[in-house]
Amino acid sequence: MRQVITINDLLIVPVCLILLSVLAFYIKQKNISQASYYRFFIPGFYLKIFAGLAFALIYTFHYGETDTHYYYWGTQTLVRVAEKDFGIFLKIMVGVRTPEVFSVFDQTTGWPTYWRDPNSFAVCRFNVPLYLLGFKSFLGNIMVLNAFLYIGVWKFYKLMLKMFPSNEKHFAIALLFVPSVVFWGSSLLKDSWCFVASLFIFCAVYHLFIVHKHIIGNILLLFIWGYICVSIRPYTFFTTAAACLIWVGFVFIYKLKSRFLRTLIFPLIALVLWVVGIGIFSKMSGFVNSRYQSIDSILETAAIIQDDLRRDYYGGNSFDIGAFEPTLMGIAKKAPQAVLAGAFRPFLWEVRNVLMLISALETFILILLWCYVVLKLGIRGILKIVFKSPFLLGASVFMFTYAFFVGLTTANFGALVRYRLLVVVFMVLILAILWRYISYNKTLRESGKLLNDR
Repeated sequence: MRQVITINDLLIVPVCLILLSVLAFYIKQKNISQASYYRFFIPGFYLKIFAGLAFALIYTFHYGETDTHYYYWGTQTLVRVAEKDFGIFLKIMVGVRTPEVFSVFDQTTGWPTYWRDPNSFAVCRFNVPLYLLGFKSFLGNIMVLNAFLYIGVWKFYKLMLKMFPSNEKHFAIALLFVPSVVFWGSSLLKDSWCFVASLFIFCAVYHLFIVHKHIIGNILLLFIWGYICVSIRPYTFFTTAAACLIWVGFVFIYKLKSRFLRTLIFPLIALVLWVVGIGIFSKMSGFVNSRYQSIDSILETAAIIQDDLRRDYYGGNSFDIGAFEPTLMGIAKKAPQAVLAGAFRPFLWEVRNVLMLISALETFILILLWCYVVLKLGIRGILKIVFKSPFLLGASVFMFTYAFFVGLTTANFGALVRYRLLVVVFMVLILAILWRYISYNKTLRESGKLLNDR
């Protein structure tokens, strides 16, 4: 294995830690007097930084050369190209991948990793400024990357508190302290980028279309993170966009006081959302490779990926929801198994290593919590709560749809626990909100009252 952690890293880590700590404590002290939830800012920040370092060390000394190292080396190669030919470097950074551009690479620059895979190569492109800020070292890059991504996580945490106040602790657990989310979301991999990109998109949509604030800044935010997301993992972008459309559409519907008008206008809103969704898909398809440029190609890709991941060379780390035809009907038949796998596997009896055990324990706890919530509120009560909130409705659609895509296209537990970061986060967020209703009902009962909608 090529050396990736050097003496330089040992010197740079404390320097980065000091600089980033000063910045983090400044942000906390500036805001803590007006927002008590900033008490979670520093613990969440340090957990993310050290989770990133733990990931880097485990994958370097236990697994050897892996994707995270290839992304780092790919970034390193691009910086060397910038020193050789800055014009070509700029072309690469905006996504140009022609034979002419490739010809600039040689033994002095090194050869780019993932050149033939535009989605993976995009991680190398977007990582360049963070690599430079991390003093060109592997561990420094990891630390700066996580400090940068933490901005998106914290921004979404604040958004959730705006919409659902008095959930500071539960939302902090969902976004900052769930072990698998922190660990996999702090890696130099596609998953951490797509995780935060989706959160940024939700934040931008809220400010643009719900409260209409900071229009220019949030248009830029939506464009930048939408581009990052669709460049790295298109189905994450399309799922996020669909959930946001549902969210915004129902905000508009719920503004109508008359139930008759709501019923009357619902088909029109549904049609508008469908047209806008198709428009977004058509426009963004130009930024993705051929596997995601049409519904048919997406279905075919899902079938190919799932079939590949079921092969013997994944050994005991694989699972199987069964083969399916690349048609809407064929995929629909697999929906229950796919959603179950995407949300809750691996089960405890499927554990093969320590990382799988952590994930399995998490999902087991989530299953128990969902059972408790269903017993306390009932399916009808949960649906009533969800349909009262446009965000909860959009978040629920997002959670189930994303779980479906992950379960459908993944048959390897190692990939599954990484891909479903957003599923776990939104599942815990929805649980936290439902938990408040349970507590509220208990308080009312203790005071001798009953909820009208029970």
